[in-house]
Amino acid sequence: MRYLILAAILFIGSGELYAQTPVLIDDPDFQQTTRTAIDSLYNRNVSSARELMKPWSEEYPGHPFWLLWEAMEEWWLVLIDIHDQSRDDDLFEKMEKADRAAINLLRENPQHTDGYIIRAVANGYIARQHANRERWIRSIRAARTAQKSHARLGELAPDLSDNLFAEGLTKYYSAYLPEAYSVIRAVSWLLPSGDKEEGLKLLEQTSTEAVFARPEATYFLGNILLNYEKDYDQALIHFSHLVEEYPNNSFYRRLLVRTLYQLERDNRAAEEIRKALRYWTDHGFEDRNVLKEELLYWKGRILMQSGRHEEAYAVFTESFNTGNNLPAREKRSFHALSGYYAGITAEWSGDFTSAGDFYLAVTRLECEPEIRSRAEERLAEL
Repeated sequence: MRYLILAAILFIGSGELYAQTPVLIDDPDFQQTTRTAIDSLYNRNVSSARELMKPWSEEYPGHPFWLLWEAMEEWWLVLIDIHDQSRDDDLFEKMEKADRAAINLLRENPQHTDGYIIRAVANGYIARQHANRERWIRSIRAARTAQKSHARLGELAPDLSDNLFAEGLTKYYSAYLPEAYSVIRAVSWLLPSGDKEEGLKLLEQTSTEAVFARPEATYFLGNILLNYEKDYDQALIHFSHLVEEYPNNSFYRRLLVRTLYQLERDNRAAEEIRKALRYWTDHGFEDRNVLKEELLYWKGRILMQSGRHEEAYAVFTESFNTGNNLPAREKRSFHALSGYYAGITAEWSGDFTSAGDFYLAVTRLECEPEIRSRAEERLAEL
């Protein structure tokens, strides 16, 4: 999870490794082009990013960087809808293929900086996805492999500013994870020593100074501040910046609205919801329903808080119905939440039949136990 950022240096393609594979990260022109391409990738303009890197991939077709970039493209398809596990196997296969290519490169040249970058990045993504699926032991093992590669990278390229990103993530999560998860506490000896405050300082520095790590550092900093530190004002600054820089990225849009809601800035949250839904409709983006499911839930909560219960019920119902047509609907958090609050607002409006139908539907989902339990309690009281 800590090494994702070094991915900033990679791109797509495939081929056989040559004996004298160049060290691309040492080329300033490659760095500059890749920085622009990374911004295109994060803005969900995959074809534009490929076109930017095309001269490099054509000149060095056998470089394993291209395998890693192909895997990074797959990562964004996974991250846009994290509940959909249908792409997991492809993601792991592509990351592992890039890792094997890097191992072969390092056998030929143990001093090859690019090889350690690829190994650190690929295993970092593997670790993060295992964590997303709550496979903690596999996640830690992959993270340790990434850690070893990163340590070697630090020896070979100590001036690479992106190193601060990995160091910041390591320090923060090594301190946070054992506190938050008992299963991690049991194997905390596998983790490096942690320091949450120092980790946040390093991420802050990286988010403004790094060449390649800027977007990942900004995201992780915002995510930590939002979900773990509960510093919503600072999280808002980072997510606002990400939406401004990457307006086509629905993942960042959702995080911005979530943060605004936590800050009780309902008017701005409602405006961001309206703008995002219109923008996705106008551009015909494929992930519109994923965005719609969550943003309509937040819109319903805003209406509910302002006493507009009938309007909220209609919005929650639309969100719930949107989730019915998305992958893994039975495990989708916002699908369950929208169903539960559709029941609440229906009940408040005197429509007890509809309320019971929604509560019953939620109890049959495989969502978080707390949501199901609350639905069961409301159903029993009707």
